[in-house]
Amino acid sequence: MKIWLGRAMVVVLILVFGGGSVVAYALFKAQERMDRRLQIAAYNVAIPSDAAALERGKYLFSTRGCVDCHGADGAGRVFVDDGSVRVKGPNISPGPGNVVARYTPVDWERALRHGVKPDGRPLMIMPSEDYNRFADDDLASLVAYVRSLPPASGQGTVLKLP
Repeated sequence: MKIWLGRAMVVVLILVFGGGSVVAYALFKAQERMDRRLQIAAYNVAIPSDAAALERGKYLFSTRGCVDCHGADGAGRVFVDDGSVRVKGPNISPGPGNVVARYTPVDWERALRHGVKPDGRPLMIMPSEDYNRFADDDLASLVAYVRSLPPASGQGTVLKLP
């Protein structure tokens, strides 16, 4: 009996400390992945300002999931909040606290199609696979619409994990 309890304790200790090591390693690798820099060859897309392009951009913004994370006003919207996890999309309106104030057309193209920030770091939770096949005209219309939104106060991405 004594030998069995000793072995059981060893197994429990291995599982506890081994499991902790696995979690620590997973968190380390996740952070390493978020800190990496990607070199993406992006290109300039001419951003229109005509009424037809703005209307097309509004349609795309409303129907392609942009409002789910950024809200109808672009100020950011909480889309996960279960008490222990909270995720809010960033403000992309022209208002205070927005994360796109210095975005050039090249930065928009890289962010939307590739999910990469101007500094080469990955964007959190950006579903670029949904936008990487947009025609240049659609991408440009979407950006034109976002730039035309009324200024709204907001902030960057909120990601609260347990």
